[in-house]
Amino acid sequence: MDIRATILVVDDNPDIVDLLRGTLAEEGYRVLVARTVAEGREILAAFRVGLVLTDAFHAAERWANLEPLMRAAGDTPIVLCSAHSADKYADHAAHGIAALLPKPFKLDALVALVGSLLPVGGRPLPVAAPEGAHAAVPAEG
Repeated sequence: MDIRATILVVDDNPDIVDLLRGTLAEEGYRVLVARTVAEGREILAAFRVGLVLTDAFHAAERWANLEPLMRAAGDTPIVLCSAHSADKYADHAAHGIAALLPKPFKLDALVALVGSLLPVGGRPLPVAAPEGAHAAVPAEG
């Protein structure tokens, strides 16, 4: 199977990392893993990455903890995964976050969102959550 794109997962929860890695690998993506924002920055400096999936990391700090990762990512789309209320991150687009994926999420919603941000043939695909699934919240504009 050809590798569709490389995705960086930045999350300190080994169960979430294993779930994301397995699911995305089955879809043909190469998955790199960082347990901290600092590790994520190192990977972004060393590898060409098409998408970053990251946990919110200490939501009380909100954007401050993610700013170094966002700077290192440059134009690479970032998806913020959080168990906190989507309202808390309603301003995600203003901070350069491509989409918000509320936890818990269905794996098919994850795959649909990733596919829309890493399109085949250069055309974004619509994000459609299956019935009963949490929908990803893409950035406007």
